[in-house]
Amino acid sequence: MTGGRGRGAGALAWAAGAFALTAAVVVVYRPALGSYFFNDDFQWLERARTFDAANLLDLSRYDHFYRPIVEIYFYLGERLFGCAALPFHLVSLGIHLINTLVLYLFARALTANRFAAALTAMLFCVQDGYVEAVAWVAAITDLLPSLWYLLAMWLHLLFLQRARFVFYVGTMAAFIACALTHESSATLLAMMLALEATLITERHAPVDAKSIAGRALWYVPFAALLAGSLAITYVVNSRSYLIREGHYRFGWHAVPHALQYILSLYIGPRIVASYVAIVLVTAALLWRGTPRARFFVAWIFVTIAPYSFFTWGNVSRYLYLPAAGFALLLADLIVQVEIVAGTWIPRRMARAAAAALGCALAVRFAVFAEKSTMSFRERTRPYERLVAAARNANPAVAPGGSAYVDAADLEDIPEMYRNVAASAAYCRSDIHIVAR
Repeated sequence: MTGGRGRGAGALAWAAGAFALTAAVVVVYRPALGSYFFNDDFQWLERARTFDAANLLDLSRYDHFYRPIVEIYFYLGERLFGCAALPFHLVSLGIHLINTLVLYLFARALTANRFAAALTAMLFCVQDGYVEAVAWVAAITDLLPSLWYLLAMWLHLLFLQRARFVFYVGTMAAFIACALTHESSATLLAMMLALEATLITERHAPVDAKSIAGRALWYVPFAALLAGSLAITYVVNSRSYLIREGHYRFGWHAVPHALQYILSLYIGPRIVASYVAIVLVTAALLWRGTPRARFFVAWIFVTIAPYSFFTWGNVSRYLYLPAAGFALLLADLIVQVEIVAGTWIPRRMARAAAAALGCALAVRFAVFAEKSTMSFRERTRPYERLVAAARNANPAVAPGGSAYVDAADLEDIPEMYRNVAASAAYCRSDIHIVAR
């Protein structure tokens, strides 16, 4: 009976926590639910109308990115939702909540500490740094690969802990899905290896040539898949304007970009002292931190690295996956504070203080995140205005015809998006916008 009551209380606490985090996410992102489409959204919808599964195998068609699962996502979305923005926003919000759950499960399996896992989930789901990834429909290109990435890490951890082949197969499936969704999958194998190295170090397990060779065999299929993915990425992206025009290249510019991304994670001031503090704290954690803390630091910087080589300004949505590592690190540090405090004050008081600290950080993140979501909502208004104006002035447009709007309705909308945005008003691809 006691065990049953304990399990019931645990399930109730879990449900209450899940409800609280879901409510917090809905509050933060409620402005996004009223947002319209924005920029690249219209191009994805345009491509969805001419989607052909057979074309996914024709690499000669691609000159920017190869992301077949994203193409399939927008094809299904356009078939199910048409050109209604709200359902797409709801799906993005749902995937964000699923990602939070998977991160919780990963943290719980890694730490065997429900409190640390709950802190991780709480500190992740309301961060400000990546708001664009959840609020912008087209940023499903960051949400969806993060789902596969987190699933792969969690299932790989379970495989390392329990040695059950079903977890290995699951990891492989998630790895393949990640590779077919986004180029960020290039860092996944490195983090899988780092995870196993962390577990070995924590357990003080013996390491010799035979054990290394045995473990290496498990990674050979992943290495082969990664090599194939990188080859496709190289072929396709070499045709991209990003490479040809020098918008993405290796160089030292990546260092300040990476530091600026870290600043965005904890919402720090852009002053020299902040950059110095980041370098010093990172060095201290790598030098004196626990194996787990080093792993979390590696997670942050490894997942930031691919995006740091863009020559333009940093982009909010690219912080989604690094934010997971940041949440893991913050939760770990708070638990360490709790342990130290527990040597001076009663354990319950130490736990309460740690929980209060975590909640204070989460509230701070949520306040900034809500403001960023509202700001993104305003960025979609010009498109909402254009579509409404096109519908009102042109209730029906013949195939291949034009929709006429006032020049004022085209303000703040780049020319490259005007026709595709107007097409969304009728959910057709043959509309041309004309200013009166």
